[in-house]
Formats: sequence, C-alpha cells, structure tokens
Amino acid sequence: MQEITPQEIYKHKKRFVLVDVREPYELTGPEGKIKGSILATLGHELISFLEAADPSKEYVFICRSGHRSAQACDLALSSYGFEKTYNMQGGMMAWNEMLRHMK
Repeated sequence: MQEITPQEIYKHKKRFVLVDVREPYELTGPEGKIKGSILATLGHELISFLEAADPSKEYVFICRSGHRSAQACDLALSSYGFEKTYNMQGGMMAWNEMLRHMK
C-alpha cells in the first residue's frame, strides 16, 4: 500500500479517483467531505465499487483518520489487482488541518 499526503492530493486532485470509505452520516459531520469524492462505504458497497471500477486508474481511499482507507487499499490491491491505490495519510482530519493552514 502506498501513502499519499493531503497536499499531494490537493495539488493533483484531477489525476485521482477519490473514494471515501466512511459511513454516510460521517460526511455531514465535522470532517465533511472532499468535493468530487465517491462514497463507497467499507464493506459490501466498496466491494461492488471495486468490481465495477477501472483498475488502470489511480485511486485514493479516504476515511476519518487513515485506518479504514488503509484496509480499502489492501483490499483493492490483494483481491482486485489494483496497483495504483493510495491511502490518504491522516484521513479527513489531516485534510481539514491542511485547509486551515492554507487560509
């Protein structure tokens, strides 16, 4: 599994498919969501997404802190053969911290 910083994602956002693996209620919580990200909750929803997704694209998996998204990366790589997967370091907590420093 490869890690990627929120700053790298921000700079090259159009290059990646952003996949948020959190629960739907978390998107309206304090961490919010990244505009343009796809919700595919860890579990059956993520499996359905991976079965239909193009493995040649680059995917960044996102969660609150980076733990669930690491699991999603491992699943995409080991079970579905995705080679271009990244775990966003620090999750949405790190993303929001980055945005606060940009203001």
